[in-house]
Amino acid sequence: MKQPASALFLTALVAGCDLPASAPCEVTGADGPVVANTSVGVWPAELSWREIWRAGGLNEAEVLVRPAGVAVSPDGSVAVVDWGLAEVIVLGPDGAWQGTVTARGEGPGEVQAPVAVTWVDADTLLILDVSAFRIVTLDLASRSASVAPVDPAFLSPVFAAGQVRFVALQPDRTVWLEFPGPIVDGREERSFVRWSPDRPVNDTIMASRAIGFAGTTLAAWPRSLLGVGAETWVVSNPDGRYELEVFDRDGTSLVRFCHTADALPLSPAERGEVADADMPDAWRDALRELGEPPTPAVISRIIVDLDGRIWVQRDRPLPGAFDGHGAPGAMYDVFLPSGRFLGSIRLPDEQRLMEARGRRVWTLHTGSLGESSIVALEIEGLDDIR
Repeated sequence: MKQPASALFLTALVAGCDLPASAPCEVTGADGPVVANTSVGVWPAELSWREIWRAGGLNEAEVLVRPAGVAVSPDGSVAVVDWGLAEVIVLGPDGAWQGTVTARGEGPGEVQAPVAVTWVDADTLLILDVSAFRIVTLDLASRSASVAPVDPAFLSPVFAAGQVRFVALQPDRTVWLEFPGPIVDGREERSFVRWSPDRPVNDTIMASRAIGFAGTTLAAWPRSLLGVGAETWVVSNPDGRYELEVFDRDGTSLVRFCHTADALPLSPAERGEVADADMPDAWRDALRELGEPPTPAVISRIIVDLDGRIWVQRDRPLPGAFDGHGAPGAMYDVFLPSGRFLGSIRLPDEQRLMEARGRRVWTLHTGSLGESSIVALEIEGLDDIR
C-alpha cells in the first residue's frame, strides 16, 4: 500500500553545527590529501524523515521475499534484485510496481541466482547471475538482452561457500566480492576481490583477519571494510581506528580522512549474556569465552551513494544476524567524497540503508511478520545537502 507523502515524520538524530567543537582527529603516514574532521558537521541538529512511498510488504500483488540489493536509475526508477524470488523487479520513480523484468532460466534475458544489479543508463540494466557465472545486460526499452561470461574461478569460492557476504556491480561491469578464506587460530582470512571483462584477473584489493562463527563475522572485532560506488571505492582501517581512504576506478588514492567518534559499547548480546532464539547456545558460550576485543570496531558498514557521499554505519549487527544490509535503525556518519564530515543521522526503526541521492534515501524495511518492503524516504530540514 502506498503511503501519502505526509504520512510519516520521524525524528532523525544528527550531529550538527550547534554542538561544541572538538579537536580534529589525526591521519598519520599519508602521502596524499588528508582530511582531519572534528565532531562538528554542517548539517543542522533538527532533521526529520518523510516517507515518500513504499512497495512490497503485505501487498499480495507486490511480493518481495529476500531483496539482495537495489539500484536507482537517473529518473528515480528502482531495480530490486530479489535473491529469494530469483527475479529482478522494477519500481517507478513514484514507487509504482512495474513488475518483474526477468524470468528464471538460462536464456539471454533470464537469470538463475541474481545477486546484484546496476543501471548503465535510464533503459539498461546489468545483472550479476552468480550461479550461471555471467552478467546479463537487459535493454528495457526493446526487451532485448545479452550475456557476458564471468570467470568461474572468480565466482567459485563464493558459490562453493553457499553465501554472498559482500557483492557490488559497477556500471562498467566490474564485480566485487568478499572471499571466504582459511581459519587460523580462530581468525578467518577474508579478502575483497574484483574482476572485470576488461581486466580478467582476480584483483585482491585488501585482506584482513575476521573473527566469527559459522561463516558470520563478529562486527565488534575490527577488520577491513569496503564500500563501492559507481566511480569510487572506500576502505576502512583494519585496526579499528576511524580512518578511511577513497580511491578512484584505477585504484589511485584520492584522500584519506578520519573522524573523532568512538566505538559504541558492546551490547549484552555481543558479550553472549542474552538468550536469543536465533543464537545457538554454543555461540553464546563462545562469545563469553572470547571476551571483548581490545579495541572494538568503530564502524560496521560503508555505503558509497549515487552522489559519491560516504555513509558510515556506526551500529553493529547482532552476532549471528545476517549483516549484508547492516543493522536496522542504524546511525550513519555521512561524508562528502572529499572526506569532509556532513553530519550523523539515524534511520527509522527496522529500516536498513540501501541507496541514497540528494535528500532521498531508499531503505529495506522488515515488518513484524518478516515481510520486506522497499521504502523511499526524504530528509527534511536540509537547506544544503552538499
